[in-house]
Amino acid sequence: MNILDVAAIAAVLLTAVAVLPGTLGVLMLTNTIAASPAGARYIYSQAGALIVVALALIVYIGIRGSQEGSYSMVALASMAAVAFLLLYGFLMHAKLLFTPIRNPTYVSVDQALDTFSADEEVVGVIDNNGNPYAYIARLARRPHIVFQSDGDAPFLMTHCILAHSSMSYALQGNFSNPDITITAALANNMVFYEKSSRCSVVQIHNRLEGRNEPLSTVPTIMTSLGSWKKYYPESPVWLRPMTWRDTFYLKLLARADVIDPASPVMVYPLQHERDDRLPLKSCVVGVLVDGQPRAYPVPTVARIRIINDRLGDRQVAILCDGDFIQVCDRRIDSDTALTFDYSEQTGEIVDRESGSTWLPTGQCSAGKFKDRQLGLIPHYNKIFWYVWSDYFPNSDVFEDSQSSSTST
Repeated sequence: MNILDVAAIAAVLLTAVAVLPGTLGVLMLTNTIAASPAGARYIYSQAGALIVVALALIVYIGIRGSQEGSYSMVALASMAAVAFLLLYGFLMHAKLLFTPIRNPTYVSVDQALDTFSADEEVVGVIDNNGNPYAYIARLARRPHIVFQSDGDAPFLMTHCILAHSSMSYALQGNFSNPDITITAALANNMVFYEKSSRCSVVQIHNRLEGRNEPLSTVPTIMTSLGSWKKYYPESPVWLRPMTWRDTFYLKLLARADVIDPASPVMVYPLQHERDDRLPLKSCVVGVLVDGQPRAYPVPTVARIRIINDRLGDRQVAILCDGDFIQVCDRRIDSDTALTFDYSEQTGEIVDRESGSTWLPTGQCSAGKFKDRQLGLIPHYNKIFWYVWSDYFPNSDVFEDSQSSSTST
């Protein structure tokens, strides 16, 4: 074996070390590395230097072989291997497959209903100025992240297919113009890397991991397009054409059994023992207030419709209409916490203190507090139980007997 063969083998190894750790297949093995700030920094920022060196070696081998009039089998095989690795990386590398949308295109709700059915799932976001936006969840599975940079309250919407979870973050302070790359999934929840701060973000942790700096979350729910239109008929809806990468990922790589509530399939191992208090992929409303986590099973919420609760020092109301669920702060004033009931006769939400009528959005539609809006509490609206309980193994599970709501 001569020096050119050694260089050829080195080029293959360098390319493999640079490309493979960030590709979907290999991420199954390297996800914990990719989820760390140092690992993500290497895979998604520094590994490119290795590719440059590998390509320089291949060019050198090509020039030398051309001068000598022949190539060894090792050199030819190495060139083919480098080409294959680069093609595989182009198709499968998370950085290229999940490029965030920075300039979203919006249509009206009615225009969205011309393309999708009323049952189509959307991620609904209420920005810090109270403006609603909707994102087709199926389209958000790739790229997972959409920027909403216009207006006075910009935010970043994130959606995780494995956990069936969505969260949005205000674009402000050190997070006003993040340079984001999707890196991995840690225990079945998405992780992205913010290059300027050199920090990772686990979606469910809601903080810059390298600095342990919290991010400002924005109220986000998951509901049907029809239910969203009922309460936010003027809302813009994010829509985009399907590309070949969508077809490649959504049809070939995104296995239906991963997101099927009836399927026991999990992609990544759990961090703790499986919690069997609820079915594996049952959806819950996951709320974390003052460090206290509580899971509200969606079937229970849908049946009760109104839940008056307390977490830590916060008075919490869960308001529900069909598949539309919102979590609100029950305090209308600093010294007044309202108690809500659902009337079976009128189909309305009424507070006991004033008799005012409320919408599930937390807005008062009639009575003493007409047009007042309850504070919305950011939460995980319909996250899979196995992910919520794995990240919050000490989470309470709400039961019917805990409810202080009554029907009138």
